[in-house]
Amino acid sequence: MSPENKASEFNLAPVLALIEQKRKRHGEKYQRFIGAVAALLRAKFPEAFGKMPDDRLSEMIAFVDVVGEDSKAMMKRLKEGCAGCGWCCSQTSGIIVSAEDAERISRELKQKKADLFVFREGVWWIKDAHPCRWWNPRNGRCRIYNIRPQTCRNWPTIDNHDGVACLQPVAECAYAVRVTAVKVLDMLDPAKPR
Repeated sequence: MSPENKASEFNLAPVLALIEQKRKRHGEKYQRFIGAVAALLRAKFPEAFGKMPDDRLSEMIAFVDVVGEDSKAMMKRLKEGCAGCGWCCSQTSGIIVSAEDAERISRELKQKKADLFVFREGVWWIKDAHPCRWWNPRNGRCRIYNIRPQTCRNWPTIDNHDGVACLQPVAECAYAVRVTAVKVLDMLDPAKPR
């Protein structure tokens, strides 16, 4: 192995460790997500990704997912990518909100905070959030959209333990899949500033 290859492998070790951590944390869900991003890239850009081996494309997507920035500017630029399907509202098993959001929403709805939220494990949770109590299944819309919590405003990103916004790897969320595909394209674009 050449010294250059050894240096490259050494420098990639932390990134590869992050990818492995993410795979362990999310399991099969992460593989489905990577597969959904790969399918989108192949469908939209067959000349670039159509003949790329599955394992190579999957590794490239995982790499970009870990090192690429999930900026609010990018999320805003791609907000039309949200299908408005309500998956994030209907399939959730729990929604964490800030203390400020719990106070504000309770005040706006003129209800007791304890009737709407529960304080558990050091954080506030929306009560009855499977599906979210404010998701309207008839039209797929949020009943409190204008006062929804920051967690919902920021979806599909959530802050990790370091307070950094990270995209959730959810194959069923067309928005998350599209954002990751754009991150891959941006990383491959030599004209993009780094």
